[in-house]
Amino acid sequence: MLDRIREGSQSFVVKAVLVLIALTFALAGIGGYISNAPEPSVATVNGEDITRVEFDRALENERARQQQQLGDFYDTLATDPSFNQRLRNQVVNDLVNQKLVEQYARDNGLRASDEQVREAIRAIPAFNVAGQFDNDTYRITLNSLGYTPEGFAEALRKDLARSQVLEAVVNTEFALAAEAVAIQKLVNQQRSGAYRTFALDSYLAQVDVSDDEIQQWYDNNSNLFAVPESVQVEFVALDAGAIAESITIDEQMVREWYEGNRSAYESAAQYRFSHILIEGDDAAARNKAQEVVDKLSEGADFAALAGEYSDDTFSAENGGDLDFIQPGTMDPDFEEAAFALAEVGDVSGVVETSFGFHVIKLTDKQEGSVTPFAEVRDEIIADMQDERVKQAYYEQQQKVAELAFEMPDTLQPVADEVGLQVRNSDWFNRQTAPSALNHPAVLQQVFGDTLLQERLNSDLIEVNDTQSVVVRVTDYRAASIKSLDEVREQVVSNLQQEKAQQLARADAEAVIAALRAGEAVSDLTELTAIDRRNADLPRAIVQSLFEQAAPAAGAVQADVVEMNNGGLALVQLTSVSAGDVDEATQQQMQEQLENSFAQQSYEAFLSALRDQGDVEITLTSTSNN
Repeated sequence: MLDRIREGSQSFVVKAVLVLIALTFALAGIGGYISNAPEPSVATVNGEDITRVEFDRALENERARQQQQLGDFYDTLATDPSFNQRLRNQVVNDLVNQKLVEQYARDNGLRASDEQVREAIRAIPAFNVAGQFDNDTYRITLNSLGYTPEGFAEALRKDLARSQVLEAVVNTEFALAAEAVAIQKLVNQQRSGAYRTFALDSYLAQVDVSDDEIQQWYDNNSNLFAVPESVQVEFVALDAGAIAESITIDEQMVREWYEGNRSAYESAAQYRFSHILIEGDDAAARNKAQEVVDKLSEGADFAALAGEYSDDTFSAENGGDLDFIQPGTMDPDFEEAAFALAEVGDVSGVVETSFGFHVIKLTDKQEGSVTPFAEVRDEIIADMQDERVKQAYYEQQQKVAELAFEMPDTLQPVADEVGLQVRNSDWFNRQTAPSALNHPAVLQQVFGDTLLQERLNSDLIEVNDTQSVVVRVTDYRAASIKSLDEVREQVVSNLQQEKAQQLARADAEAVIAALRAGEAVSDLTELTAIDRRNADLPRAIVQSLFEQAAPAAGAVQADVVEMNNGGLALVQLTSVSAGDVDEATQQQMQEQLENSFAQQSYEAFLSALRDQGDVEITLTSTSNN
């Protein structure tokens, strides 16, 4: 009963939220609560669908988050189709993980109570003003996003249940102080030894290669000379951005639109009420409500009486405050009495509703207002221009698609009719497509049998919401292997280098053998107290020094590694010294270990859920999102 009265007091605005609390809800898509109509799914998890609506909303939230985090650099990334595809895959996988955890929580009886949901709502920063929960901000935020109160509450309830599971997984991890010390000693470890490089230049002069060796090397490595199938195309590109540059909005039309839609910029008068609820429908409940009215008549404080008498515990905590209420959101009998109060401070008598008996007080009244034209002019112009661009772009798409179909073996008449330019590409394959065509949907058609064989115009292909193309293949080269004559010089060079490396390795191994035999070896450069972060030595030498096992007593530990320039290096490890422990960073190191262990446990938990579950991802790579 108490929850019903509180929900009723806010049902006209409680819609759900994601935009302002996207970080709180991460990628939790809750759009599925908008409607009961079946929605296309992007994945199915143990028989439960993740809908397209959920995915689209989560994708937009993640885009907004990355744009806020990366700034202008995000705009550059967003033009890369591979980046967008990775982002889409990340989002759908995150949603799958959320669904798996949600199901695990439900199957194991984990849930969030109504009180926990209410407290979580109060704690969301987006709903707070000056550090306090503000119901007006809460109402406006939710209303702007168009969700039902049930959808928001259910989404938050699931989020809290998931949190219980994840907290149980990650909060049980810990790191001992001794582990942090061991890590510091390992990270700060120092190693000593020696090295000697073997440049290939001195060995190349000793190398001879025969025609038979060249042929054999080519045959064994022919995959290195594979040439993927490639095409040349002509295409026309449609861009809504180019259309926008040519559209201007008449000032008079803007003014007329404002006047014609003035109601959209008017806010009705608002009334704020407090109430005291006495539940029940008998004489005892009525008498108790009358007792409240009598005490108010004697000068008692309304807020104090609400805390003492009201059965609506949620509002009683705030002196009975229900915040601002609009007509049509409460019980009709409640509203009739409430809106009959004329002046701030007026108090009703006992009001009977289906919830019980109320005493109502008008606590605030705000007159309606009209947003001036000057404040919304730019917004109206932007909206009108956006609508005109969308319409013009749509009409251009329709015209291009029609003409490309009617004249299927050429694009020039299409371009002439619509005022576009026919562009011709150089040879490209699936990995080297020009930016205008570098999209899975375009490449699928370009390298599909229909366009390759018939050489006709493609359908209109939407690259994204504002760009599309029609393309026609003009020439085609099948996948092939470059002939030996074409790559002979490269083959000879590779073969010579391999033989030179073999000679160098033989010399390096001979030096190692001499070291192990106890013989004196010259031309070794000493390495003393080298740490992992050393930047003065070639990286391959440092890496080899720290990859080798510590030498046993009286033994020689050495290895041969390849350098970035193709040469080789002999690296000998003679001693290992534990690194120093920095007491100042000891606590930080321990916390980092705990976080690392928690992340590993979380990933293992999700991996186990995926292995045990039935997950099918149906998201297509050719979507325009």
